[in-house]
Amino acid sequence: MKKLLAILVTMAMLVSLAACGGKDSKKTGDTGGSTNAGTETPAKQEGKTDKKIKIGYSFPTINNEFWVTSLGHVQAASAALGFELIYDDCNNDQAEQLNDVESMISAGIDGLVLGPQDASVVAGILDACKKNDIKVVIIDRWPGDNLVAGEDYIAFIGPNDEEAGYQIAMSLINAGVKKMIGIGGYQNTSVAEGRRAGLMKALEEHPEVELLQYEWAGENWDDGDEYFRNMYQAHPDLEGVWCYNDSLALASVNVCKELGIIDKVKVGGMDLLSPAVESMQAGELWFSTGGHYMQAAFAAVIAFDEINGNKYTGDPVVSLNLLNVSQENLDKFVEKYIKNEQPIDWKNLSKTFNPDAKLIFELTLD
Repeated sequence: MKKLLAILVTMAMLVSLAACGGKDSKKTGDTGGSTNAGTETPAKQEGKTDKKIKIGYSFPTINNEFWVTSLGHVQAASAALGFELIYDDCNNDQAEQLNDVESMISAGIDGLVLGPQDASVVAGILDACKKNDIKVVIIDRWPGDNLVAGEDYIAFIGPNDEEAGYQIAMSLINAGVKKMIGIGGYQNTSVAEGRRAGLMKALEEHPEVELLQYEWAGENWDDGDEYFRNMYQAHPDLEGVWCYNDSLALASVNVCKELGIIDKVKVGGMDLLSPAVESMQAGELWFSTGGHYMQAAFAAVIAFDEINGNKYTGDPVVSLNLLNVSQENLDKFVEKYIKNEQPIDWKNLSKTFNPDAKLIFELTLD
């Protein structure tokens, strides 16, 4: 966790976002929960209020380290700012996510941070939140062009997925890969479609590189293991593996190690979580891009400020260009983002506590 917190620290000083929502913490048989922070929440004026703000966080799955890490940062923001956090994952199921948010509304949330399973759930969730005067910030997955950021919801923040997909592909191409496969996420989600578009852009620029096969796999380790094994059996001459995220990539790396081909096959993914960094340090995973697991906590700050009467005045659509890290520049990344340990000052990022807070959405290795 120290490694992850170190990454968060520097990023937190570079960015500032927020959103809100809620869930019934008494619901059983799921991975949801409620965090009650002890810090006093400031009021709109004079910094005092007796009202306990509740913010909900609904996200796709707890079976992926990206979302686990994301939740940890929202919990840290909750503890620092003093709002109650109610959260749940929807097990990658649209209907369950709708039910989860309804439960959060019943629990009395003031705001919602929404990481939608896909765009199909967003309109219904926004309608329910609007009827209950709940502030909403959407993260990670684009909610569709029919909904307007800054009007239908406060703001959207997510990674520049096309650029991320492009950088994964270019890292493999620049390393000499001529034959690659692609293991994608969930089809028809903005993040998966965007990253695939980046892959195709890189391939168009480099006609000498052959995409042997592309499959929509999912997001989790088991998906990566299954699809890589099948694709490698069909294409034993592959040289590179383009992956939607680090879970798929690390599963592919694991199979490559098992088959004794890790020195012949380069694998790239996305998220820059600690297992990916450790795998690169071991000379196994070739590349990862990321840092966007901070987006939910930033969204929570935005939602918290809005609830306290501090309007968000930044760009309603924030597209994060991420950190691109390979075995070649890994030391630079470790030096700046992992060894640089310092506490995250969430209050300093919040306009409720710091009226001069600046919202700068930029990540860099420089």
